[in-house]
Amino acid sequence: MNFQNDALASTGSACLKKANELFYVVHPKAPKPLLGPFLTAEDAECGRVVMRSPGAAVEARPVGAIDEFTYWHAINNGQVMQAFAAVSAREQLQ
Repeated sequence: MNFQNDALASTGSACLKKANELFYVVHPKAPKPLLGPFLTAEDAECGRVVMRSPGAAVEARPVGAIDEFTYWHAINNGQVMQAFAAVSAREQLQ
């Protein structure tokens, strides 16, 4: 439920989260995103680095609002990619 000031109504577990865009890792040869969604471009960039594909790029896609499942999926994706990117950076140092 939306109010006139575009704030989202609190509806418990079905509450929609406000977001302007979600970020994905895409490749020109793939019809769908390879990784995502991510809440931040930085998290998506970690995913792009982890992919190690020269054609991979970060793409922002506009959204009105996201549900709780998608929100937590995006949070988890970001944490996982940050962890993998950190491991990848440590491997390069050795």
